[in-house]
Amino acid sequence: MPRGELIFANVLDVRQRAAEGDMANGLVYVMSVPSRAMPFAVLRDWKAPTGYLAEEIQLIAPSGRVSYTLGPAPRYMLGSMDLTRFEDVVDDAVFEELGLYVASFALDGEVLGQTEVQVVVQAAPEKLPREIEDGLRKSDVIWVGVEYRGKDVTIPSWFVYRNGKIYVVSSKEPSLQEQSIPGLPDTTDVIVITRRKYRDTSLDRFRAVARILEGPEWDQAAALLADRRRSRVGPPQDSIKRWKDTCLIAELTPLISV
Repeated sequence: MPRGELIFANVLDVRQRAAEGDMANGLVYVMSVPSRAMPFAVLRDWKAPTGYLAEEIQLIAPSGRVSYTLGPAPRYMLGSMDLTRFEDVVDDAVFEELGLYVASFALDGEVLGQTEVQVVVQAAPEKLPREIEDGLRKSDVIWVGVEYRGKDVTIPSWFVYRNGKIYVVSSKEPSLQEQSIPGLPDTTDVIVITRRKYRDTSLDRFRAVARILEGPEWDQAAALLADRRRSRVGPPQDSIKRWKDTCLIAELTPLISV
């Protein structure tokens, strides 16, 4: 006999839910793939006997691979005469595929219902919230790195900001000549911390999707970075020539709702 019944379920972007309500078509947004998703809500209404049951939710990619799991976790059910509503906001899911996903809902290991959700790319905005833009435009240095075991591991990094994107140079090997940003090039999920304009003690912290540039994109970003570097010795081309063999350039797209 089934442990309970799934009456309703949906997985949708938190902004979409605020605008269209719980019944909106399920959508989850990423800036690229692979990348951390923008925060999304997982909603479900259960009808089940009173007591604790182990609930587990899996998001299954178009390839059939389990991309994200919530739980298993003990959940207290109000009883078969009532609906028990659970809501979670997920902000740590990383997706490597676009397309139609299946959200699978289980109690005590038994799958009792499924719903579909589309994972789609959201175009990155060309402008960020004003306070963050001000901080980036007025700063020479930001802190960039990764989150490791709940702590930020970042270094002060010089950078270029253009049209909603942040560009940084990172040495491929530890170096005294160039900054070496923790996590690059192995991760697409980085932490950025910047000071706000006029408030030296106030910080903005956000996640960003890192993309390693190659070819013409590398050349264009290198020209911007070489021109920006205040401590440069010699003409810009000298720096660019040295970076070709020793450094990577990453484009960081902030994961910020605007």
